[in-house]
Amino acid sequence: MTPSMDAVVTGIGVVVPAASDDPGTWFDVRTRLGGRGYKYLPSAAQYLVAAARDALAEADVPEDRRGAVLATNNGLAATLDEMDRTVAGPGADDLSPARAPFFAINVLGNRLSADHGMKGFALTVTSPRVAGLEAVQSGLRAMAAGRCETLLVAATEDGLPDRAPEQGAVALAFEPRAAAAARGVRPYGTCRVRTMFAPPRLLGDDGGRDRIFAAIHAAAKDLGNGADLPTEVVDDGSPVADLAYRALVEAAGNAAGVRRTPAGHGCLTPMTRLAEALTGASGDRIIVAAAGEGNLALARVERSRSC
Repeated sequence: MTPSMDAVVTGIGVVVPAASDDPGTWFDVRTRLGGRGYKYLPSAAQYLVAAARDALAEADVPEDRRGAVLATNNGLAATLDEMDRTVAGPGADDLSPARAPFFAINVLGNRLSADHGMKGFALTVTSPRVAGLEAVQSGLRAMAAGRCETLLVAATEDGLPDRAPEQGAVALAFEPRAAAAARGVRPYGTCRVRTMFAPPRLLGDDGGRDRIFAAIHAAAKDLGNGADLPTEVVDDGSPVADLAYRALVEAAGNAAGVRRTPAGHGCLTPMTRLAEALTGASGDRIIVAAAGEGNLALARVERSRSC
């Protein structure tokens, strides 16, 4: 589970298209980022920088004590596809010098780190569907261990070339509650996360299903489900997600408070829902991400202020 350190969210950045936006034109890099040096970044890196700017606008700590955990599943899919076509066609000599470094997923946050002095530590997680919530858990664990004094957690996606894209980025800035109070900042709230892995092969027998069901049920109870907290399951319609839904309904004691939201092709949707819970008017809730590969994450969101 996320360590019990009293860390709070004091900055939020959400850069995602509205339902009515054209996926190809909704984000204008010159308007959002300005200056030079951003045009040739992959789109996911552009979204990431824009969201992080908004989230960190309220943060005020020395650069050497800032840490970052980034999450993505498909943020570089289009870039890597383009590289493959170039290497297979004209040859590697025709690779763009600006894009070539992005053959590695960890490079996605380089411009972010340079712009905002992320010198504490940097980590990228890519677990299917749950990477964003897992990044919250991993980052807060590192913060509790003293590896940073403030933390940025962000998820960014740019869809898949042959599917409807999940585009944009969500960024959350965390700091100790005492530090926020000293600056006179009232936090948005707090997050606690549990993650687990449910091997899909275990769903083939009653004993395996029962063990997974019990683990999900216990995690939900530990996070406060059953206390009339609305629960949202962001799932892909897989057997793992179906089992998670049934366990959450039983933990809550009724189905009315547990709803299902279709997952996107990456890890952005759960983080978008988390940001909405922190900034909305609907109160505390539990957000769950489930993937057919077996990855599960449960997040308890507790709000501190209305926005």
